[in-house]
Amino acid sequence: MKKLFTLLLAFGILSLLPLSAAENRKNEVTLTFELKEKGAPTIHITEAPNGIVIDEYKGKIVLLNFFGKHCKWCMKEIPHLVSLQKKHPKIFQVIAIHAQQPMTPGERHMLEKKFGFNYPIYEYSNNPDFVQYIAHRAQWEGGLPFSIVFDQNGSAVKIIPGYAPEEDLEKIIEVLAKPE
Repeated sequence: MKKLFTLLLAFGILSLLPLSAAENRKNEVTLTFELKEKGAPTIHITEAPNGIVIDEYKGKIVLLNFFGKHCKWCMKEIPHLVSLQKKHPKIFQVIAIHAQQPMTPGERHMLEKKFGFNYPIYEYSNNPDFVQYIAHRAQWEGGLPFSIVFDQNGSAVKIIPGYAPEEDLEKIIEVLAKPE
């Protein structure tokens, strides 16, 4: 009798577990963010299981790039990003976040003049929640440059710690742009 009771109790508990897991999923919070910067469009981002969904760039390959004004490798990488954005405007989007001490308007103007940015740039200081969220999810410890590539569905497919040559980025875009 005792064994039967234990068996029935165990079965009862096991049969309730899927309901509990489903109930927990209902109670999970999906994080949302807005990237904001004077002179740049507001971008709406929603957390996804394998990455993020960026409302304004749904269906595009997105390269999220963290850079700094005093980072020589970042300065070497920016022309590649400008070139790739120009070459693939319909399928590819760069979003940059400046992650050092905020740029003064003069510093920003000088960089814009030098590189001719054709993608939006946001300051870490204006968007700290999103930057901290990405740092935690991607295990980014602050080294620059640092990039994450998201496929057309918002799944993170490549984390690039450090400088990325243009040819490497081009190959990633080619692979992701191929129809399945």
